[in-house]
Amino acid sequence: MLLPTSNILLEPMFHLQLKHIPSNHLYLSEPSPQFFGNPPNEPQNPHWDSRTSNWLQSRFHFSFAEYSNRNNLDFGSIRVMNDDFVQPNRGFGTHGHANMEIVTYVVEGMLTHKDSMGTEESLGRGSVQFMTAGTGVRHSEFNLDKEKGLRFIQTWILPRRKGLTPNYGSFDPSNGGKVDVRTSRNEWKHLVSDVQNTAVKTPVEIQQDANLFVTDLDQGQSLPFVVHDNRMAYILCVEGAVKVSCGSNEVKMDRHDGCEVSPVTSTLDCGSELIFSAGDEESAHVLVFEMEHVPGAGRKGI
Repeated sequence: MLLPTSNILLEPMFHLQLKHIPSNHLYLSEPSPQFFGNPPNEPQNPHWDSRTSNWLQSRFHFSFAEYSNRNNLDFGSIRVMNDDFVQPNRGFGTHGHANMEIVTYVVEGMLTHKDSMGTEESLGRGSVQFMTAGTGVRHSEFNLDKEKGLRFIQTWILPRRKGLTPNYGSFDPSNGGKVDVRTSRNEWKHLVSDVQNTAVKTPVEIQQDANLFVTDLDQGQSLPFVVHDNRMAYILCVEGAVKVSCGSNEVKMDRHDGCEVSPVTSTLDCGSELIFSAGDEESAHVLVFEMEHVPGAGRKGI
């Protein structure tokens, strides 16, 4: 015998909410070349990329520098995410940081890093580096190539506590050019994890309960990603285009787009699994930052 629907009590269930952040909602910054000690722009230089006539073009996902928006300060433990393009033979002169976990993912070109801890190295596509700024560190970041541009994603993550000892580490998937950098082709590569999490081992470990995953999806390929209870995630479509779906909820993301993934209480349950799908005509290069859920986190007014 069927009970009347009015007598059925639906238990609240775990539901993932997807909030699309299209690239035209990101703040586009093109600061003066005098910043960080750069010479004047060279828009007539045949090696400069046509995407901008400035030495630097940055897309800010959250409030940073001249962009101040109290409705878009952070997302959980992520305080900053900047999508930076640097023209040939330009860069960020020596400057300081403190009390931040700084994770940098190289998309194209070569990033040359030098810091006050004595580290100096150059990293290419698919590489990731981190700094525990802690009590204070100074560093520079340059594109020393005179003919090719540099693009990297730099994310600042709040540390578990202030006053940590400064530290640096990196991962180069090419192993000095000996290995195909596409180690994440059609699967998730877990690049960054919490140094206190003994259940996993990743190339880079930071002082916060946060993880970074990357994948390169071929055309027509799909890949699941599970967001566990009391966790949330921020997705960046680095290159190409990708559809992210959870049950009947879906977001179509293009290059530079972001997406917030947050758990909410609902009587309609799509589960905890996201499906990432590349289209039949375009591949997708995707980053996922996964972290502990912070109630009320996320951009307001979009």
